[in-house]
Amino acid sequence: MKKMEGSSSDRISHLPADVKEKILMCLPMEDAVRTSILSKKWRHSWVTLPQLVFNDKFCRKARTAPKNELLMAIYQVLLHHRGPILKFELSMCSLKSCSEIDQLIPFVSNNDLQELILHIQSGEPYKLPSSFFSCLQLKHLELRLCSFNPPRRFGGFSMLLSLELQDVAITSRVLSGLIHSCPRLEKLKLGSCKIFSFSHLEIIAPKLKSLNFDGKFRSLSFKNTPKLERVSLLLYEIMPWERYEGRDLSNWVTLFSGLPAMEFLELDYGCLQLISAGGIPERLPTTLSNLKILELSFIRFEHVFELSSIFCLIRSSPHLEKLTIGVLVDGIEHVEIVANFIAVEGWSADISLNQLKEVEMRDVWGTRAELEFIKLLLGKSPVLEKMVIETNGLLGHEAVKFLSKVMRFKRLSPLAEVYYSDPDEDLDGDYYDQDY
Repeated sequence: MKKMEGSSSDRISHLPADVKEKILMCLPMEDAVRTSILSKKWRHSWVTLPQLVFNDKFCRKARTAPKNELLMAIYQVLLHHRGPILKFELSMCSLKSCSEIDQLIPFVSNNDLQELILHIQSGEPYKLPSSFFSCLQLKHLELRLCSFNPPRRFGGFSMLLSLELQDVAITSRVLSGLIHSCPRLEKLKLGSCKIFSFSHLEIIAPKLKSLNFDGKFRSLSFKNTPKLERVSLLLYEIMPWERYEGRDLSNWVTLFSGLPAMEFLELDYGCLQLISAGGIPERLPTTLSNLKILELSFIRFEHVFELSSIFCLIRSSPHLEKLTIGVLVDGIEHVEIVANFIAVEGWSADISLNQLKEVEMRDVWGTRAELEFIKLLLGKSPVLEKMVIETNGLLGHEAVKFLSKVMRFKRLSPLAEVYYSDPDEDLDGDYYDQDY
């Protein structure tokens, strides 16, 4: 180390305490602890760190060391620690559900904990100890593969701003109650394909701004969510309609009535199927007046009901500015039927895209149904500026044939440009203008 003039001390040892703290928080925990050997001034710097992160960077043996050895190392760090612990993360890839974790939670729960990240990677869902529910200062909470079963007197986390649950065992009643008991909640992310199966979830969250939900659920309702701007709902698979009651199906059509501020909406084909299962209205009962971005994933252009649902959403979104569609090919036997439906229904129906400026079509296979849909968008969008088409597997003559058809389509907007992207050939950025 470079010496300071007139001093036997090293320059780094004279850094302010808050600067040292920032340096240490950028290091893996093992390296932060090792700084204690630099000098007397560094010996105890790490023991007051407000953030303790035990992930795969925690130590060099984190991926291969036995569970007991890793937990013992964590115990040693906690025993030497002094002061508040504002953030505690335990997310090593080798971490399995075990009772030894119970010894860690009480320690951090008594130290003004504001952020907790607990990611169990394998084994049975980890049963959260009673001490966890006393972390009433929590502002950010992430749980993975845990069992959430609060005591009767648990009143929620009144300070919580963000909540992320992945593969967490929790009933819909408890989850609805948890959300309701977090009045400051702004961000909610729920991910599971099994735990929320076919259950009703009611979301009451006056401060909520962002929701990501994937998994299986029978019905969903929003009450008192006036600030919810971003909504992502993914089912990933089709569920049999016969497993839904009539009222549950109707809930899907009226779902958006509780989202007056929604600006971004992402749905997949499973959601579109449920919207259409009870009969597809021309428009939703509630106009999506603030919706500007609509993303639709895994859309199959061989099913009329999916296109009908898309038309319904478009008609209900008068201020839509960006439309993104990811295509999924499940078969081609009904593509011609769908193509004819788009050619007739799309042009004759009251579909207006007066605010649409940008379109992205991903994983396009070049079917006639896709072509008719692209033609419709180009012909109904007076202010369209950019359309990006990313193909999937179209090569050589087939790609040229597909693109030549697209370039012949009439464009209502004089500014519209079509960009072609082939991820396999790295042609992103090539574009074809109106005079192609």
